Amino acid sequence: MKRISYLLILLSALQFISCSEGGVPRKIVSDVDSIASRWVPQNSESLCDAELVFSSSGRIIVRGETNLAEAKEEISEYMKNSGHAFTDSLTLLPDTSIIKNPWGLITLSVSNIRSKPSHSAELITQAILGTPVKILKKDGGWMFIQTPDSYLGWTNNSAVAEYSEAEMAEWRKADRVIFKRNYGDILSAKGEVVSDLVFGAIVAKTGEAKGNFNIELPDGREGNIKMSEASDFRTWAENTHPAADDLTAYARTLLGSPYLWGGTSSKGIDCSGYVKTIYLSNGVILTRDASSQYKYGKEIPVENNLDSLLPGDLLFFGRERNGRKIITHVGMYIGDTEVIHSPGIIEVMSLDSTRVNFSNFRSRSIQGAKRIIGVTPGKGIERVSQHNWYF
Repeated sequence: MKRISYLLILLSALQFISCSEGGVPRKIVSDVDSIASRWVPQNSESLCDAELVFSSSGRIIVRGETNLAEAKEEISEYMKNSGHAFTDSLTLLPDTSIIKNPWGLITLSVSNIRSKPSHSAELITQAILGTPVKILKKDGGWMFIQTPDSYLGWTNNSAVAEYSEAEMAEWRKADRVIFKRNYGDILSAKGEVVSDLVFGAIVAKTGEAKGNFNIELPDGREGNIKMSEASDFRTWAENTHPAADDLTAYARTLLGSPYLWGGTSSKGIDCSGYVKTIYLSNGVILTRDASSQYKYGKEIPVENNLDSLLPGDLLFFGRERNGRKIITHVGMYIGDTEVIHSPGIIEVMSLDSTRVNFSNFRSRSIQGAKRIIGVTPGKGIERVSQHNWYF
């Protein structure tokens, strides 16, 4: 999937003007570019846009924006040691002079997150009701946000309830419930629909009555959820661990669901969003894209056969170009040569040529496999219970 990339904006004409002629030295341009590149290995998960401008007073102005304090600090330190007078105008997001409430909670059952602040822009991911997000900047009716898996993108202001640091601290300590069915509704006391729900929605619990959780949405709306359809969020997070049988069982509940580029919910889902949702059902937050998911986990050899694979392992597909693996698809192995995945509709395929559901195309495009079960949590594979945005 195409992703938001870092952009080191340079006035190309200045690159060819010598320092004595008033231009930004090409070495400084190159070095700052290298710093930005190093801090933004995954373009969709971090931002470092820096523009170098030579002012009329002879100073180099570093302007632009980044959400990485470390990147801003390293660029500033480099410029201090460069021997050139400079002004650090690189904005660290969120800009606290503009963004007063740096946190938010998703208010819709599924919020669409796009590559640009426009409804016609590419859908790059989604966030579920109650998901905590960082608010980095605003543009009209849009917010540039970061989700718990570090993904960056634009969503409507109406999809996010803004929270201060203090309010988020209270939310993290509050009683909450997580919705565990693929589809459902929050109902008012009169039985009217307050909001629809999908798996993974998190809402505050205000009480219990007649087999229901009394709940409050992030934007203040109130309603009820059946106790049989939800669990205490903290208890769920602390006691849910990835297990092959549980992963496979949940994965099968979405069979036949439609494909949606950028989708991460039961309403529509792409290949990496699917395996991400499967693992979320077992309390694990995977990184968003197939190409980045391939970077994490324990590598399992599949060059010669599938004998080393276990249910729950992720299988990656694509092609090689100049000795480099290009990952374009991912699915989850469920045993007996079968993979469950979302190529257009969620389905089960086999990598055994004697089976009726054999996929010759996929069998020829396997690029690797990774094991998530048993891997120590860390970047790219995080436990919900250990993620400090939630607790």
